[in-house]
Order: sequence, then C-alpha cells, then structure tokens
Amino acid sequence: MSIKLENIAKSFRTPYKELKVLEGINLEVKDREMMAIFGRSGTGKSTLLSLMGGMDIPLSGKVIIDDVDLSSLKTDELARVRKEKIGYLFQAFNLFGNLKAIDNIILPVILDRDKGKKINKIMELAAEIGLKDRLGHLPGELSLGEQQRVAVLRGLINSPAIILADEPTAHLDNENSQKVMEIFRRFNKQQGAAIVLVTDHEQVAANFERCFNLEAH
Repeated sequence: MSIKLENIAKSFRTPYKELKVLEGINLEVKDREMMAIFGRSGTGKSTLLSLMGGMDIPLSGKVIIDDVDLSSLKTDELARVRKEKIGYLFQAFNLFGNLKAIDNIILPVILDRDKGKKINKIMELAAEIGLKDRLGHLPGELSLGEQQRVAVLRGLINSPAIILADEPTAHLDNENSQKVMEIFRRFNKQQGAAIVLVTDHEQVAANFERCFNLEAH
C-alpha cells in the first residue's frame, strides 16, 4: 500500500488574509515503509497528514493511494478506503466522552462480521501497553497518556494497511512511548503496514528509516 503526493498545496482563509500552509509538496511513501514527518509546530505536519488520509482536500495537487487519485472517488468510496485501509491516530484523541474506553476502541468494527477476531487481537495489545484494567473507564477518568493509548488501539483495530499517526507519543512517558513504537514496528514487519508519523521530536523521528523534514520544503 503506497501513498503519493504530487505538488500539494493547502491554504486557509483568515479574516485578514489567506494563510499558506503547504506549497509544492512532493512525497511518496512506499509499500511497507516507515516514515516520520518532522517539523516544528505550525509547519503543517498535521495538515499534511490529514490530506494523506483523505480527511481534507488540497487546494491543488493530487493525493494518490495505490494508483487511485482520492479526488476521483465518490464520498462513499472515499469513506470505504478510509475505513478499510487507513488507521488514523488523532493528536486530539477524538474519543467519545460518554463511551467507555473499550467501546471507543471497538466502535469502528462494531458492525463488522469478523469483529470478534479483531476485538480479541486488540485486547492482547491493550494488555501489552498497560490498558487491560482501564478499559471499563470513561475517557474523563483516564490520564492523558491512557487516553492516547486508547486512541492508538482504536486506530489499529482494523489492521490497516496504512497507519497515519499524529504525535501519538506526545502524552506518553518514555516506557509507554517505546511500547507504542514497538507496536508500530510489529504492524510494519508482520502485517506489511506502511507507517507515517508526524512529530516535532528528533528522538521520535530517529525511530524511522526515512524522515521527511517539512522545514526544508
């Protein structure tokens, strides 16, 4: 599963002017590759990731996943690609406050025929990263680090071919950060998932075989 960005530009309108965030971005993430997108706050890392995942559309340029231009897809076709092929880990968690941790995790697969298999597999990961005894709690009853790990598990439950992670270790201590990174490496090696992670920490970026520095573009 590969992602290719061709001459991507993105801007946002403010009350006073048009703010250019990305311009002339060309990038390819090859099948089974692990890549970090590095840059300081405000350089457009999260915006770029949302474009790669079909969460947003560029002002100009193309986002191509496995030779398919996302702009050519109908709304339901794009939704299917995002559900079946992409695991998106949000920086802001985006957990439902009225649902327990376990329900937040399994929500993407609740209607799937093979949900039992997927849930059993993700529960093994929950135990591995120290969440097994916290799954019955609401997000508001969890620490920020625990909420982050819940969001990670939700993004992985479909065993996606592409994992797009927006600062997934931002609220974790070093031990749990390493556990999450090890899970990413396992998904990459055992399931062939392509991993793209955005970060402003050089130490995190050093875990990846390739690093795309937005500040240099």
